Amino acid sequence: GNHSITVSQLAVSDTRVSQQYTDSSSSFTGFTTDQTFSIEVAHPTDTDSSNRVSISVTVSASTFSQTDDSVLSDIADAINTAMASAVTAETIDSDEVVHASVVNEESGKSRLVLRSERSGYTYRMNFTDSADSLLAALQVNSGSQSTGTSGGYITNVGTGPTDSGLNSNFTLDGLDFYRDSNNLTDALTGVTIKLLDTFTTPETITISADTDAVKDEIQTFIDDYNDVVDYLREKTLTNSDTYERGPLADDLTYRGILSQLRSYVVDTVSGVGNSSYNKLYNIGIEADDTGKLSLKDPDKLTTALEANSTFVSDIFNASDGIATNIVNYLDNFTKVDGTITQSKENLDNQMTYLDDRIEVWDTLLTKKEKTLRDEFSKLQEVMIQLDNQQNLLTKVFA
Repeated sequence: GNHSITVSQLAVSDTRVSQQYTDSSSSFTGFTTDQTFSIEVAHPTDTDSSNRVSISVTVSASTFSQTDDSVLSDIADAINTAMASAVTAETIDSDEVVHASVVNEESGKSRLVLRSERSGYTYRMNFTDSADSLLAALQVNSGSQSTGTSGGYITNVGTGPTDSGLNSNFTLDGLDFYRDSNNLTDALTGVTIKLLDTFTTPETITISADTDAVKDEIQTFIDDYNDVVDYLREKTLTNSDTYERGPLADDLTYRGILSQLRSYVVDTVSGVGNSSYNKLYNIGIEADDTGKLSLKDPDKLTTALEANSTFVSDIFNASDGIATNIVNYLDNFTKVDGTITQSKENLDNQMTYLDDRIEVWDTLLTKKEKTLRDEFSKLQEVMIQLDNQQNLLTKVFA
């Protein structure tokens, strides 16, 4: 369908700057002890979308005896190190950090710049200053907008999503929307809108199903499914031409995969909202005698997509959809402690047992061999003695 949209404001990241400093000056010598301050950042969770975390930053006292450009650089390093440590500790995510840097607007002039990784009011910065008010001296926590050589915010943070200059603001079909991002995934169901510029004259968004892309995705599913069928048949069945048995031909667990997959692709999907499109056959996809799929009737698929592409999607993705069932079923085999892992462990255990038995029999056979050799050696000695006695008797009675 068609939708009308206007965009009055794009989302931006919260950015704070210090006042401007002369590189060769020494403006921070009044700070004689370590300075510890905190930067509060957003860390939304599944249970608390407004959750925030304070990241502590400590700047060593020795920093402040340097020239201003070096002090700003060390402060930026301390902030970036603290943020990286918070990510490593999984206190925050990597896209929730504040980046600190030093910029030179002109030769010999520097500022400290703090910028949120993500845009929007949710990801604004809040500050808790050090005991000696280092942030206030820098003016990065100023409640005023930066002008001239002064520090402060670049974009008005505001008091909430609707009055913040950090959020995107747009109207869709006459309704006002405020979002943290310019990539909108929740304004229209199933549609992603990317805001690139502002405009006050309404523009029309026309939304229609990309049937060619959907057909390509379905064909990819068919090809991948058929590859799995070919692999399973090779490994679990006996070749009718060579009579060569697959390595898993005697394993009923793996032979059962093939029959279960064939069952899924012919099942009726109750999660589809229209009974005319609740199985693969109804959209032109059929299975042959080996279980492999093919698009036998492309016109059926086109008709289904034109009627309602959601019905086609639901055949695969509903809670009892074909793809959903296959993924859930195969997960029992492929997960870390699944059937494949257990089968491999069982085979490894059997091989270890057989290796141990072979070692035992090797030892027994070695001992048996030694015993037989010893007995044969003794027998040879007896035979020699008998020969000697025979020769002696022959001489006596000659």
